[in-house]
Amino acid sequence: MTFKHIDLRTLILLFALVTAGVTLANSFYAARQVQHQVLVENALEANRAYAAKVASSIEAFLLSAQQQLAYSVDRMNVDFDDPDLLHAEARRIQEQDQGFNAITIVDAEGHVLAAWPPSLLRDGQALTSSGAEHALNTRVPLISDAYTSSAGNLVVFISHPVFDAQKRYLGFVGGAVYLREKGILHTLISNHFYRDGTLSYVVDNNRRLLYHPQFDRVGSVVGANPAVDALLAGDSGAMQLTNSQGVEMLAGFANIPLTGWGVVSQKPYRDTVAPLDSLMWQMLYRTAPVGLLILLGIWWMTRLITRPLRQLADSANAMEATSSPERIDKVRAWYFEADHIKRALLRGIGLMQERMGWLNLQAQTDPLTGLFNRRALGEATAVMTEQQQPLALVTLDADHFKSINDTYGHDAGDEVLARLAGLLRQCSRDGDLAFRLGGEEFLLLLPDTSVADASEVAERLRRLVELTRIEPVGHVTVSLGVARCPGGGDFAEALKRADELMYQAKQAGRNRVLSEPL
Repeated sequence: MTFKHIDLRTLILLFALVTAGVTLANSFYAARQVQHQVLVENALEANRAYAAKVASSIEAFLLSAQQQLAYSVDRMNVDFDDPDLLHAEARRIQEQDQGFNAITIVDAEGHVLAAWPPSLLRDGQALTSSGAEHALNTRVPLISDAYTSSAGNLVVFISHPVFDAQKRYLGFVGGAVYLREKGILHTLISNHFYRDGTLSYVVDNNRRLLYHPQFDRVGSVVGANPAVDALLAGDSGAMQLTNSQGVEMLAGFANIPLTGWGVVSQKPYRDTVAPLDSLMWQMLYRTAPVGLLILLGIWWMTRLITRPLRQLADSANAMEATSSPERIDKVRAWYFEADHIKRALLRGIGLMQERMGWLNLQAQTDPLTGLFNRRALGEATAVMTEQQQPLALVTLDADHFKSINDTYGHDAGDEVLARLAGLLRQCSRDGDLAFRLGGEEFLLLLPDTSVADASEVAERLRRLVELTRIEPVGHVTVSLGVARCPGGGDFAEALKRADELMYQAKQAGRNRVLSEPL
């Protein structure tokens, strides 16, 4: 059977079916690629921010531990030969700071003067561990590399030297952190834990695992891993990689400058893109009825004159092009049936563009609060900068938000963020733009607004938040900073000033608004 034996009606219908299928497949492929990129980029950014926050918390603990030991040294260097004082001080340090599993006070020859718990070491015993020997040799505050103690514990040893008034070295006081027990690293990471399958671990500058959710891996050396390689080079960031277990991951990583350690937060690539298929099926279900109507219309039109139909079919074959609606509109549909197909194709393109717009909106919206996200902020500020439109910025941060999460749980914390977003929208005027920058930090852009007017908006928002009860937390407060960006000015610099004012408001006692000079 040759094409000459196929009637024109069948030939046009077959051609239309093929054209519509190719166009639809191309559109779905483009939509899938866009959404795939959004999911991957969001996961990388979330893991980078999470790793940075955990790294900051670990460094804060280490600094606090060193300060605690330094304070203890000031208490006992005058009476370093008083055993009762030394034993009491060792017990106080260990019980006050739960980050230490054991405290040891050692003289200049490396003999134990006091220890807590007392069952671990006896007075007069000589310490031979690498951490103790390093402390005795260097005589400076230090944080040791991980090593295995005589009791078989994998330990990081934090120590501080003791000198008398004449600067004579008397010994040191040190605290041991056991890495194979649930301790401070487990606590710090679990306080920031994401519930979406994210896995985090800590490595030292020798690639040794100091923390890992699988405790049996703590102390092992990490093999080939690009994120760990970047950490050892002193870098922080995010990347897609294949880990030492052969699993493809989306990883964020952050360096801890104080020790040279690093934090890696990663999520399996497969888990990240898993929702993509469901989203594409939903889009297919919603566009299928309109697509079916279009095909039925095409089948009906094939009985009539071919020229307008050929023009419409050619236009449908390029439906993904931005000029497609204009091309279809120019088709001379001089009879009712051709005009019907023309309108149906235009409706189909409109619906597809609407779906693409919906996908783009999802990519620019924070799912928890419904506010715009950082991607939307970049686009909005680019437009305002191009138009040289002046604007005021109000940055907002929830006070004591970590305590809310720790006390009431992350679900309550999410409820607080959602309610704050609602109050932010309530205080916004027509034309104002509200964003969630991440965590508990929000931003309100007020176009063509002075610092004085923006400060009034910020103060009204502060009072509204203070008076609003949010269950189960109760009343919360916020700290706000107000800055202005002139038309064509440096938006990043203005945002930095607003952030600095907000943090100054926190340091000044929280629950207040600080504005830059009028």
